[in-house]
Amino acid sequence: MKEYHILSLSGGKDSTALAFFMKENMPEIHKKIEYWFYDTGCDLPETYDYLNKIEVFLNKKIIRIKPEKSFDHIFHTSFLIPAPHRRYCTIELKVKTSWNYIFKRIQEQGNGIFNFYIAIRADESWRKGLSPKTEEEKKISKGIYPFVENYICKKDVEKILIDNGIFYPDYYKWRERNGCYFCFYQKPIDWINLYEHHPELYEKAMYYEEKGRKSKEKLFTWCSFAPLREMIKPYNIKKIKEKYLNNSSKEMQNNLLIEYF
Repeated sequence: MKEYHILSLSGGKDSTALAFFMKENMPEIHKKIEYWFYDTGCDLPETYDYLNKIEVFLNKKIIRIKPEKSFDHIFHTSFLIPAPHRRYCTIELKVKTSWNYIFKRIQEQGNGIFNFYIAIRADESWRKGLSPKTEEEKKISKGIYPFVENYICKKDVEKILIDNGIFYPDYYKWRERNGCYFCFYQKPIDWINLYEHHPELYEKAMYYEEKGRKSKEKLFTWCSFAPLREMIKPYNIKKIKEKYLNNSSKEMQNNLLIEYF
């Protein structure tokens, strides 16, 4: 059967480091590998800039795969904003998009096995990787974990990015995590930083929050600290910054890569 070799790039540090690791240590696979990015339309501008940079550094095109229905369309059919207990954003915009694209490729090019190279590190090997649900999905997909197999941990990832001169995406200067600008896993300080760096995206997130369906007449909020409109009142901004920006244990503040920006 035909074999496909896929690395899904998120625009984050780990999947980027894996691409460079494979180029150096798995050259035969690197020649054949395809880079996929699930373009939800909800990523930060810095993410798209970083993807463009990856393409230049690796001299390899990234296939940008869009969902059939945008987040905006999905939201306006239910008026439910995503939450930890209903992560439909990931399912609808990434998981379904991925399998739809896989089956489309099979229709166009014939049956095959899709080898997915997944950037789970050795120090987080407990994380869930590829999760095919149906028997058909299980037959045509295989998860491969080069970082786990080669005992690559976070410090090794940092070294790969430094040694290859690509470093971290710029959003790590003010945000702890990769992902959608409205990610409900963000801390209050990340929301404040979003407001200060991309006020137009904060405004969009506020629109979704305020248009979202209420539960028992109570607005469901992206962040448990406060609704977004309340969060950006001066006294709340001051409180959040005092609590988080001066916290010496914050990884973002201590990250040695800051000096390389």
